[in-house]
Amino acid sequence: MVQLTVLSAPEDKPKILFYGAMMAIQNYGFYQAYYQLYPTIPVSVGTASCASLRFWSGFFALDCFVESFCCLWMAMGGYVDSGFWFAFGWILHLLVALPYCISSVAIPVAMYDDDGKACRKAMGAGGDAYSVVAWTHICLFLVYVWMMLSITYYSFLKPTFITKVSKVGAS
Repeated sequence: MVQLTVLSAPEDKPKILFYGAMMAIQNYGFYQAYYQLYPTIPVSVGTASCASLRFWSGFFALDCFVESFCCLWMAMGGYVDSGFWFAFGWILHLLVALPYCISSVAIPVAMYDDDGKACRKAMGAGGDAYSVVAWTHICLFLVYVWMMLSITYYSFLKPTFITKVSKVGAS
């Protein structure tokens, strides 16, 4: 039976800190971007309803705000070698990241359906800004996943499986 370990190597601690900080910055940045665009989205334009675009934008903004704390708790657990805080932060981060994933699909769907196109057009320059923010968010989604997996690797997978295997092989 393999004992699960959260005991990051000293050389990996700066990486965990960096990835946690970058995840928090990315989340808080998307919170700010979508939160500022949210009031510019009209409720409706003629016969087009902007409810879907408004919902997903507001929902994603709030989810990113909460996520900016959760990813730091996960990184903190790995940095301070606390199995409890790492597991708590990792699971909490995952639960809050699931709506992040759903929003990353729902926002482009809402943005490019007929109602979303009419709403973005009615926003004027804000509609163009919305498209830029949304595509930046979509492009950086995989970067975010990489950072989460990197924290998991350096905090948990490497000390549990890689380091123990190499120590056993060296004996």
